[in-house]
Amino acid sequence: MAMEKVAEISIYKLEDRKVVTAILLENGYTVGPGVRKKTPTGKQLDYYLKIYRDTEAGNTACGE
Repeated sequence: MAMEKVAEISIYKLEDRKVVTAILLENGYTVGPGVRKKTPTGKQLDYYLKIYRDTEAGNTACGE
């Protein structure tokens, strides 16, 4: 299975990330969590979702 990174979406609230993840999964995407330092000191964190799609030919997960 070949995966292509489609986007990163920055969403701070955990509840909002869960809702967006559920919607993306229903539409055939693979989603993973991510956290990175928002500032050089690392006192603030940026929570985001990494979104991937299957690049294999014939994959019609979005059209099911």
